[in-house]
Amino acid sequence: MSREDIHFDEHLYEAVFESAGDGLVVAGSTSLILRANCRFLSMAGYDRSEIEGVMQWSGVIDGPDLAALAAPGPDGGQALHELHLKRKDGNLLAVAVTVESVGDRGIFTASILDISGKVRATQALRRRDAVLDAINTMAGLFLTAPRWEDVIVGALRHLCEATAVRRVYLFKNSEDPRTGDLLMNGCYEWTRDGSGGAITDPAMQNLSYQDAGVVSWIPALSAGETVFTDIGTAGDGERKNMEALGVKSEVIAPISAGGRWWGFIGFDETEEERYWAGAEIDTLGAAAGIIGSAIRRQETEEAMLAFITESALRLKNPVALVRDNLSMIHEDLSDGTTSKESILDQIRIQIANANQIAENLRMLNASIAEGRQEIPEAFRRFLTK
Repeated sequence: MSREDIHFDEHLYEAVFESAGDGLVVAGSTSLILRANCRFLSMAGYDRSEIEGVMQWSGVIDGPDLAALAAPGPDGGQALHELHLKRKDGNLLAVAVTVESVGDRGIFTASILDISGKVRATQALRRRDAVLDAINTMAGLFLTAPRWEDVIVGALRHLCEATAVRRVYLFKNSEDPRTGDLLMNGCYEWTRDGSGGAITDPAMQNLSYQDAGVVSWIPALSAGETVFTDIGTAGDGERKNMEALGVKSEVIAPISAGGRWWGFIGFDETEEERYWAGAEIDTLGAAAGIIGSAIRRQETEEAMLAFITESALRLKNPVALVRDNLSMIHEDLSDGTTSKESILDQIRIQIANANQIAENLRMLNASIAEGRQEIPEAFRRFLTK
């Protein structure tokens, strides 16, 4: 088919204009939008009657970006700008706009490409890197602190700043002694405005997952999986809970300590249904892992010290008892008033006591060998008090 056989009549131009994959706009000398194709209308969220011949660029371009849009391209030709399209619903959409003047009548065309996915991915990667830095800081805090509780608020603050969410909080699991239901208990929180929030409110204590509308979290969190929810896709119970707290989207990462599901750390966004990249969610799970390790380390040390204290008591008291009993046997043998059979029974008892002391020592030595280096010194101090 030769070029002469192709007739670009008005209907063909209209079809090409409307079917273009990018948003297309034709505007007049006063920046009044004369024509807009279907793709642009979809991006902006307007009907055609609300745009064409009615609205200027200032109505669809975010205020701070208007000056950049007015900048001419090289030699008055095409100019490419990364801007924010102001949608009818008030949300902003990241777009790349190419502007080109048409003739000398002051008319220009604009091609608008949705780059929000690229922008979100870039932002998510930056937040991921910030969370990794926060995790490094957290690890240092936990390693140097005697108790993880002493530094957890600071750790949550670092995570809140890195993720730029509204609040970050920590809940611990417990069990209802009457019903056996799994309960959550608010422990610590940090909010963007620098306050501790309402995490210690009585309503946040001994709250069942069922009553909170998040019973669906249990299978995932107990299996070590991170939960992501936005208010647009949440179930009825969970959406009701999110609306009551003003939450638009949230990430919940399980905290495990020593192989058991201890609780969770949550990240709430209240301003938008936020996009969370997979890599970003993975780093939040890593942050939960750091906290779980700190909890487990402290629990292990406390259990070890308790065991050593108990063992030391069992060692000190029986030693004194055996010594006193042997003195009594010696006296009985000296005065000759006790029968041989009675003395043999007493000796057998002391042999049993000595065997028990030996077993206690064996268990203590094993625990020390498997524990931390400071444990023997702690034990020495206890014995020499």
